[in-house]
Amino acid sequence: MNRLELFRGLGNLDADLIREAEASPARKQKKRWQIALPIAACLALAIGIGTSSVLYARNSIELSPESEGVRARYVRNAPEVSSTGDLLLLTEAEMFTRFDTAIFRGTVTQVENIRLDFAGETVYRAIAHIHTEEVYRGNCRAGEDVRVLLPCTIGTGETVTDTAVASAIRPGMTGIFMPIQYGEDDYWEQNGARLREKDLCAYGLADGERWAFLETGDGLLFDRTAFPTIAGADTLMEVEDYILKMVNLAE
Repeated sequence: MNRLELFRGLGNLDADLIREAEASPARKQKKRWQIALPIAACLALAIGIGTSSVLYARNSIELSPESEGVRARYVRNAPEVSSTGDLLLLTEAEMFTRFDTAIFRGTVTQVENIRLDFAGETVYRAIAHIHTEEVYRGNCRAGEDVRVLLPCTIGTGETVTDTAVASAIRPGMTGIFMPIQYGEDDYWEQNGARLREKDLCAYGLADGERWAFLETGDGLLFDRTAFPTIAGADTLMEVEDYILKMVNLAE
């Protein structure tokens, strides 16, 4: 016998008592859950929004006031992209004199894909972190960690058209790099916005085909047509000897 049957069996009970008994704890509990569920959902939504905001802020790249109309952030997933357009024709000697390039040997420690928003127009690139081991030219020092902007994304698939060398860069890879050293007045302008390139990195590869010599599991990778003197090179040491000669000639 439940509590309601007991009350009715006793008879002559006040109607209010019976109505109170009919409002069983189970029904009251149900009403409490009906109120609690929407509150819990709102709390979960607020926590989710808060977490997303924190993650978004954490992944954002702070830019200086000189960068106008641009937002930058690190991204985990990025589409396969590459630089486009014809490569500037350069002689072997001009590869060492045309641009203000630093030249160093080092090991890639990390690669991060980034998304750039130029006033609503999206561009994807990557930043390579390189621990320098030997400096042949430039202001950086051996043992220093530098950041180099790549003209492509990394790790989204196989090597990318027009960036065969740069898109092969991976953490743990050793190579010799010849990036442009960005100056105070170097800007990337697009869609009415402009990015001060030094806000992202101190250095950047001029294109994805030349400017890097990489030791890979399949051997030495570089644009052999751009450097005919060492087109048959198999080791980074051979490249190093060649670069030292070319740097001395350029000076």
